[in-house]
Order: sequence, then structure tokens, then C-alpha cells
Amino acid sequence: MKLTVILPFYDEAALLPSVPDLLVRVRQALDGHDVRLLAIDDGSTDGTGPRLDAIPGLDVVHHPRNRGVGAAMATGIGNATGDAALVFDPDEAYSPDILPRLVAALDKADIATASPYHPDGGVDGVGAFRLLLSRAASLLYRLRTKAPLRTFTCAVRAYRLPAARDLLPAPEDFTAAAYLLAKAVALGMRVVEVPARLRVRRAGRSKMRILRTARAHLRLLRDLSVTPPGHR
Repeated sequence: MKLTVILPFYDEAALLPSVPDLLVRVRQALDGHDVRLLAIDDGSTDGTGPRLDAIPGLDVVHHPRNRGVGAAMATGIGNATGDAALVFDPDEAYSPDILPRLVAALDKADIATASPYHPDGGVDGVGAFRLLLSRAASLLYRLRTKAPLRTFTCAVRAYRLPAARDLLPAPEDFTAAAYLLAKAVALGMRVVEVPARLRVRRAGRSKMRILRTARAHLRLLRDLSVTPPGHR
């Protein structure tokens, strides 16, 4: 299968020394597939962009200003090539080992999402407030969409490209992952969860602001359309 692996970056200078090794491990995990590695520099101001440009085998798209992780994901999907796009966090909150399992799940789905809240998934060392927000938001989206999915907020996913592009545009902030999944459910797409372990990022710090993100999720839940096409 021809795959594009999308890696969003914003002010990730602390991560950059480990990126070449990460790219090797991503390729190894996806051995047997035709893999393109695509970084989205979301308007970094710490030198991340030029240093990404210098990494062999990595395509880079630059945002002239910081727009948000959702915008980086959308740019990645819009610039992806091949049969499927995988969004993967370069902070390695999830191991690259999840990638081949996400691709395999596309045999029976339009979208395969990593799911730490699946009974066979798990969480290691993540901060209590961030975990509370993620679990609470996923519960509210599950109730709102009536979809039997345990995790809505995880961005690490595999998308069949035609399906992914039908989901755009999306919010530019941290609510994008939940929006894309909720819209997929509303459109009748096939979504599967792949058990995964969420862990503390390898280096640097998260750019998510918990209270701001919580308010954004509540606004999205209020405004979300969950009616499938052809229904009233």
C-alpha cells in the first residue's frame, strides 16, 4: 500500500535530535509498504522548520504562521499521496509499532484510530488533568454521536485518503481529531479502534492549554451535526 505518514511539528527543537532515528523506526514498522514521510511545520519560531528541511528523506510543508494542530493535520491530509494517510505524533506519545496495526485495520474500515481507552489499551504516566479532559471529552462525544467508540480525542490514525478528504475542512485547534471522527460517524464511514498505549511524550512539552481546549470541545459538542445524510 502507498502511505503518507504525516508528522505535525510546532516549536519542537527539543525533539529534533531524535527525529532521524524516529523516521528509521517508522519505515521499519511499515516495512513492505511504499512510505512517504511528510512533516508539517506549523509556523515554528524556534528553528524547527529549517532543521526539518535538512533531514534527508523527509518532505516538509511550512505554515507561514502558527495555526494549530488541526490545521497541520488538514494540511497533511491535503498534501498526502497514495492510498492512505497516517497521522503520527513525533513526540512518540504512541510507539511507531501502532502504525502497521492501523494500516491493517483499514482492510475493514475507512478510518482506524489508536485507542488508549479500549479495554486492551492503556495509559502510562500522563498528567491527571490532561487525562481527565480527554476521557471526559471522549465520553461526551460518544453520547452525542451515539457511536460505540471509546476514544475520540486521539489524533494518531490511519485514513483512507478519499474518505479523509471528505471530512475537511476541520477546526484548526486541538478539537480537530474529535471533529473528524464525529463527522466520519455522521457520514456513515466505517471506523475501527485499535488498542494502543498512551505515554508521556519523549521530549519537549505539549502546546495544549487545558482550559482553552475544554471550552473549545464544549462549543464543538454544542454545534456538532450528527445527523447522517438523508435523515432528518
